[in-house]
Amino acid sequence: MVRRRIALHDILDATLHIRPGEGRRVAILFIHLLLASAVFILGRTVRDTLFLSRYPIKYLPWMFVLYGITSSLTALVYGRYADRVARHRLIIASTAVGITTYLGTWVLVQQDRAWIYPAFYVWTEVVANLFVVQFWTLANDLFDARQAKRVFGTIGAARLLGVVIVGLGAGAVVRVVGTTQLLFVLVALMAGIAICALSLRKEPRAEVAERGSHRIRRQGKPRPLFADPYVQSLSLMILLIFVALTIGDYQFKRIARISFSGDDLARFFSLFYAGTGVVAFLFQVFATPRILARLGVGAGLSVMPAVFGSMAAALLFLPKLAIVTVMKFADNGFQYSIHETTLQALYVPFTPEAKARTRAALEAMVKPIAYGLGGLVLVLLAPHMSVGALSLVTVPIAVGWAAMIPQVRRRYLRRLEATLSARGALALDHDYTLDAAGRRARPDAALEIARKSLSLLSNS
Repeated sequence: MVRRRIALHDILDATLHIRPGEGRRVAILFIHLLLASAVFILGRTVRDTLFLSRYPIKYLPWMFVLYGITSSLTALVYGRYADRVARHRLIIASTAVGITTYLGTWVLVQQDRAWIYPAFYVWTEVVANLFVVQFWTLANDLFDARQAKRVFGTIGAARLLGVVIVGLGAGAVVRVVGTTQLLFVLVALMAGIAICALSLRKEPRAEVAERGSHRIRRQGKPRPLFADPYVQSLSLMILLIFVALTIGDYQFKRIARISFSGDDLARFFSLFYAGTGVVAFLFQVFATPRILARLGVGAGLSVMPAVFGSMAAALLFLPKLAIVTVMKFADNGFQYSIHETTLQALYVPFTPEAKARTRAALEAMVKPIAYGLGGLVLVLLAPHMSVGALSLVTVPIAVGWAAMIPQVRRRYLRRLEATLSARGALALDHDYTLDAAGRRARPDAALEIARKSLSLLSNS
């Protein structure tokens, strides 16, 4: 029996990089992210179908604007309490709010209250994104940086798997019970998230001693975040990305709405998400590592705008479902695979504190602003332009997005070189500061690591 356990541990370590004592945490977190991903994708399927089946497409841009406003306000309120309440309690409270509001939505849909459809459209996006943010916050509490590098790849695969499962399963369920009844499936998924969080409440938290060491070294008042040229470049790039994707999302849904209606529309969205999940998963496993290893972050960032921009240009001449579906795949498929992987690499040069502040600012401030701006562009232009003609807007934005990539790459390399020069190669992973004495005892080894790191990054 003991030999079997040792053999199992060896297999998990060799294949999934899971060490003894980590299996339970990894398994529960995998299920947690799977459920959060399912809430995200299934919620979008339900909200899009309910809204587009009852409201003209001309009202959709206002949903993007309202989401941008609501998301920003939610982030401000949530930020006040996020670090004051135990993680598992906060997640359980959030799921309780989600369950209550989704059940209330079902009741109001049965009564065909007109206002519930736009309200649910905005609310389901806020709730789903909050669950994903809470998940990664909890995961970072349970693993230090060294452990995270080993296991987050395995855990992160649950997000794409959730897309596939929901895409394949939702279409079958819709045929039997209809779109509205999927709200009960969403309620069950949220209950599962609460159970996962409750199951992890006694798991040991990662050591935070290294965070304290960084605080001791920091002198003076922190520099304003957006005064940093690198952060400015990242912010502008993300702003352009999500303005373009918002307009592209409208084009996709407008053509889909013309092609399908009612439960047929829900089945189409389900099949689209399933196909996107399968292709994105295969791309992430087989293509992403090779692209990043051989061509670097510049190439990794260029995949999404290249496909999105070329399909947006094609829509000018051929505004068909097949073309806009490929364009939307560039959003849903590449955003959660190679783009997300590369974007995480761009945070490496920051200190842990700056990394957390930067990610929070970009996710909770810049992205919602971009959604709102995209919505305002559509409010002004969509009533006067055909769906294909809107690419006259998306193509230049995609070109601007692609043009930002070399600047982001240059500033990324400068910041990385500065970090290496100021604090050494091992400062890129703050967990190594715990072993600083051993590293100082072998300065030649640290210099060699720095030399190799810079050599590798020069190819990025």
